[in-house]
Amino acid sequence: MKQNPVVLIVTSKFGDGHVKVAEAIELAFNNRGFRRVHTIDMLAEVYPRVNEFFRRFYLSGSVLSQEIYGLVYSLTSKMNPGHPLGSWVHSMGKRQVQEILDKIRPDIIIHTFPYLAAAQLIKETGRPVPSFTILKDYVLHGRWLHPHTTKYFLAAESVKPAFLEAGISEEALMVSGIPIRSDFEQLQDREDLFDKYGLSINRRYLLLAAGAYGVLSNIRGLIQSVVDKSDFDVIVVCGNNHKLRTATEDLFGQNNRVHVLGYTDKMHEWMSIASCLLTKAGGITLTEAIAQSLPVLVYRPLPGQEVGNAESLASQGIIDVVNNEDQFIRKLQQLEQRSYREVKQQLMKSFSRKSSSELIVSEVLQVIEARQPVARHTKPRITEGQATTIQGL
Repeated sequence: MKQNPVVLIVTSKFGDGHVKVAEAIELAFNNRGFRRVHTIDMLAEVYPRVNEFFRRFYLSGSVLSQEIYGLVYSLTSKMNPGHPLGSWVHSMGKRQVQEILDKIRPDIIIHTFPYLAAAQLIKETGRPVPSFTILKDYVLHGRWLHPHTTKYFLAAESVKPAFLEAGISEEALMVSGIPIRSDFEQLQDREDLFDKYGLSINRRYLLLAAGAYGVLSNIRGLIQSVVDKSDFDVIVVCGNNHKLRTATEDLFGQNNRVHVLGYTDKMHEWMSIASCLLTKAGGITLTEAIAQSLPVLVYRPLPGQEVGNAESLASQGIIDVVNNEDQFIRKLQQLEQRSYREVKQQLMKSFSRKSSSELIVSEVLQVIEARQPVARHTKPRITEGQATTIQGL
């Protein structure tokens, strides 16, 4: 292995999660003295206009866009590594990707987003560059699979059977957990945080996280339900949705039980203050809450991977999923009971995996040191028409 290998991390700004995973991995390399780390939104570099169109479509939050995305996700979830559609997707923009590879000349490629043209090119050219994939969700979609993958890093043991069914060999799989910032794994001084933000330590707070782009639906109705039908105060994080923040402040600005924020990089502190979290089912946010043992309610998970995340974790009792305001209030009233919160917190502590980014970087470096070849794909234990994802997706 080179003393200072060049690392290419392929990510995307489709949501916030892929970038957060990439940042955690880059930091883990930097902490070990590796400075030649390049994090690139590859699809945006290759197809900037197309990428921006689909990114806006994905983040729009409209019912139509969600339904279309969910349909496409479901139809393509069955792709195995040899599926013609998968091969076509991973071959898009190969000329531009090759130019990037020629410029950077990576010794290691790590994907936090399933645009795998770099892995496809490495396979075709025969260059001995290992390719790794980090899944940021608790469900497998076929787009993440590629035959030139040295190792897949999985969020949890519950995801492994889907990979085995898809024909990925055991030696290519490692359950690492999802990389998150170390801030979420450190114990916070709650009394100091209450003083810092001017909040009462004698109150219980529900943290309502709309996502980095503020796409959780029916936020205003949910806030009103919390105020009217529970003893919780509400901390609302609107992300980068400035219209949502303005509208929420106009409606609840005079209510001392509602506190409205925009985007924040102190989410670990707000999670430490909160008694429970109401959120969308993004893999990163759920992992951050689990690391903090913060009970979670997921409201109307979006079609696609978020439904998979929600169903997988709910089936293990780790989070609760609600699909209407009546269910939401009933669960919220349960969470007012300390005994119920403690059960959820204990399940989260047992499930959580610490220091995932350091574990992944250690494994990558060990693989490189050993010059391990691409892991073999076994014959899939599925027939045509069967899904390769868990939870029926």
